[in-house]
Amino acid sequence: MIDKKKINKAADPAHLTGLEKEHVPVIEAPELVLTEQPFTVKVTVPHVMEQAHYIEWIKLSMRGRQLGEVKFSLSDTSAVAVFTVTIPEEVVAMKALEVCNIHGVNVCGDCGTKSVFTDLIALVGCNVHGLWEGFKHIEIMSKVQSTGKPCKWKD
Repeated sequence: MIDKKKINKAADPAHLTGLEKEHVPVIEAPELVLTEQPFTVKVTVPHVMEQAHYIEWIKLSMRGRQLGEVKFSLSDTSAVAVFTVTIPEEVVAMKALEVCNIHGVNVCGDCGTKSVFTDLIALVGCNVHGLWEGFKHIEIMSKVQSTGKPCKWKD
């Protein structure tokens, strides 16, 4: 029996099982985005949409911030959600975002622009197999430029 409260993830994203292939959401988004500039995120779940077995919804988030939700009905023939996302400038300064343990927060030596790395997370609800999660690693670059200083990742 599937625990409908547990969030299922791919055990090995490079080698999905049959159940994982049908449920783990696939996220299409740019690898680099600018703050305050809208971009498109497409989430696809290659799952049947039948009366007895279907995807109920897809939610997109980033470190606890919900970015959007699409609910599906039995009349929908596929589980595809398209979101327009705009990341606010203050996100670049958030400590909740992942900061590289080697490079820290990236700062361009030419223009002083900062960027951080984080994940877009898609959570999917299947009426039979519960919750499934997928992610895409992205870099968020500040649109604000300041005085440059040496980049932390360069010698």
